[in-house]
Amino acid sequence: MAFISQSVLKFIGGVESVIEKMTGNTNFVTPLPSLADITLLKDALATAAADAKDGSKEQKADVKVKARALRLAMRTLGAYVETIANENPLTASKVALSSGMGVKRFTPRKKPLFQATNSAVSGIVKVFTGRVAKGVIYDFEYTLTPDDVTTYVSAGLQPSATRTIAELESGKTYWFRWQVYFIKGASDWSDPISLVVM
Repeated sequence: MAFISQSVLKFIGGVESVIEKMTGNTNFVTPLPSLADITLLKDALATAAADAKDGSKEQKADVKVKARALRLAMRTLGAYVETIANENPLTASKVALSSGMGVKRFTPRKKPLFQATNSAVSGIVKVFTGRVAKGVIYDFEYTLTPDDVTTYVSAGLQPSATRTIAELESGKTYWFRWQVYFIKGASDWSDPISLVVM
């Protein structure tokens, strides 16, 4: 809803477009707030804006109050639309767009850099990846046989995106991977990378 932060006239126009597209739209049977309530708030803002054109400071201040009320209602309506749209991920964008509201494009972050390097001490490797987010837990694993996922050994769960793994056999190729745990669950494992341990 880019129009929500635009000028009052463009804001009102955007709201009118949403009302028009949601009226009778079978995707949104019980809008919250109701379209009638949105219309009342939109009309109140339009009246306040017209009165404030050559009006007093109080009338101009009233426009801000009315605009704030309508913006809050539109954000609530946007949350309702998002909830309905997300019921079916395959049609979510189509359903959301049918409301007259825009759809934010998700740009995935670049994958964090993942590296494994030998330390100055034989048999010790340092693995690290870019920090994903605050308040997450990282798990690094290593193995000599990457094709068998049951052979991976965990270096332990820690909040650090860097880990030192010791007691590895010099001259052998080890494979390393990492995973991060968020509040809602774990990410997929990274692609494994290899390193000949010194």
